[in-house]
Amino acid sequence: MITNQPLPSTMKAVVLEAPRKLVLRDIPIWPIAAYGDPDMVLVKVAACGVCGSDYRYYAGENPWSMHTLGRHVDNPPGIVLGHEFAGEVVAVVDKKNEGLLGRRVAPVCSKVCGACPECLSGRTQLCPNTVHMGHGQGWGNRDFYPGAYAEYVPAWGSGCFAIPDGMTFGEAAMMDILAVCVHVAQQGNIQPSRPILMMGAGPAGNGIAQAARNLGSGRVVVTDVADAPLETARRRGFDAVVDARGKSPQGLADELAALAPGGFGSVFDSVGGRASFELGLGLLGKKGTLVNMAVHDLDIPVNFLRLGSERRITTSSNFATGDYPWALSWLESGRFVVNDWLTEVRLEEVPRLFAETDGAGRRAFKLVIRF
Repeated sequence: MITNQPLPSTMKAVVLEAPRKLVLRDIPIWPIAAYGDPDMVLVKVAACGVCGSDYRYYAGENPWSMHTLGRHVDNPPGIVLGHEFAGEVVAVVDKKNEGLLGRRVAPVCSKVCGACPECLSGRTQLCPNTVHMGHGQGWGNRDFYPGAYAEYVPAWGSGCFAIPDGMTFGEAAMMDILAVCVHVAQQGNIQPSRPILMMGAGPAGNGIAQAARNLGSGRVVVTDVADAPLETARRRGFDAVVDARGKSPQGLADELAALAPGGFGSVFDSVGGRASFELGLGLLGKKGTLVNMAVHDLDIPVNFLRLGSERRITTSSNFATGDYPWALSWLESGRFVVNDWLTEVRLEEVPRLFAETDGAGRRAFKLVIRF
């Protein structure tokens, strides 16, 4: 292993020991040379975002497996959460990556196998053999599974993207969710000048709405039931921001329908429940696409007649390899704006913040752990 600074033998990390049990503890620093991959590097974490999926892992769900494999897989104990991160490369396994030492980077949080039918056909976001930071996926049996709720995190040199000096580590840590937003927007088949509806205006919803606008959509309409997402959406200048609180299902449907008399060309549902599904499908225009972003084990009956006129229902999983550089270019050029999303917290605060909310009712728009 090649390093550019002395490394400790242990580090502080927040470990998911069991559902709803997050613990701050000292654990061994990641043994990157022992993982059997010469592309491995070690990143000193400067910022790590708290993702909505982290709360689902905290609750005992496995959103990666549900979206990617189409089934639940139990999470092992010992996951260090955190897959939205940026920092400085401080060690590499192989000399080929020595030029990365000291570089400010926003790494891709996962690595696909490149050999399965999904990878060979270009569907890398569905690779069942993905090795993933913060998810416990692909690592075999470990005492601790790598993630970035820690002072250091492994990454792959081939997936480390340099970030410009003018970009903060907090902004760079949003690259994972922004790549997801690019992929979701593409799944929605954005049609030039046709309006889009984003149900749920949290960080993913806000990013998807920005991506849809970048891809040439017409009117961008977002809706939510909480102050922080609604205020952040208004600052982004979307065409309509609808507060759904206190409105009957029919009243909300009528208000949204008035904003798109011909129906929405794309509807994005970040809630994933019966009510949001019914609302979105009812507002979908001809040849429109409804994207469910929150796959749950839930039976919802559908009258096939409602899918007439080439309406389409689909989901979105992760992001493809080409989505990451696309998202970074938009962030660098100001076509993605995230600097007002972030509320900084310290690593030691994380277990308490999760326990206080029990994964729900989160007041901050987007938490980012700063080191």
